[in-house]
Amino acid sequence: MLLTIALLVAAVAATALGCGSSDSNEDVFIQVRDPGHVFSMADLIATPYKEVSNYSTEGLPGATDVSFGFMKVSGGDPYDYEVRFYVSHEVAVDEGTTMAIEGTGPDAILSDDDAAYKEGIKNRRTIIGGGVGGGARSGIGPKFGSYAIFGNIVMLCQGPDVETSQQRCGLLQRELLPSA
Repeated sequence: MLLTIALLVAAVAATALGCGSSDSNEDVFIQVRDPGHVFSMADLIATPYKEVSNYSTEGLPGATDVSFGFMKVSGGDPYDYEVRFYVSHEVAVDEGTTMAIEGTGPDAILSDDDAAYKEGIKNRRTIIGGGVGGGARSGIGPKFGSYAIFGNIVMLCQGPDVETSQQRCGLLQRELLPSA
């Protein structure tokens, strides 16, 4: 119950911050943003993004399509993304925020038994730790440090922390809508 309340508070805070006035500083990442465009799977595939799997939307309220894949920008390393489509920005915010929080960050729910959205859960995990010489323990942690809502899309973006993840969300946003 406490986790549900915390998720809802975080969702409201993210929505309030993202829907506020715009900052003239272009380097400021806006986690929840409506560029006034409804994106389709064809828009996503027209970018350097490469789809690996298309997931069922069962257990993901309001979603119309879900894609797991990666994108390589300027010959760099590939970054993984889970991209969830909704009919509108409002539905993405209302229906997608709580589920995006569930799948991202240090408190991500990565167990099949506990997650509400089970499809692709193994792709939301990554191996963490593992020091040289066996001195550190390794384990499973979240692959996606954060998420962004961009128009009617909720994107979970690979990164070990919120800042790195949000930078990578920004990369995909710029590919989807270069003028954004």
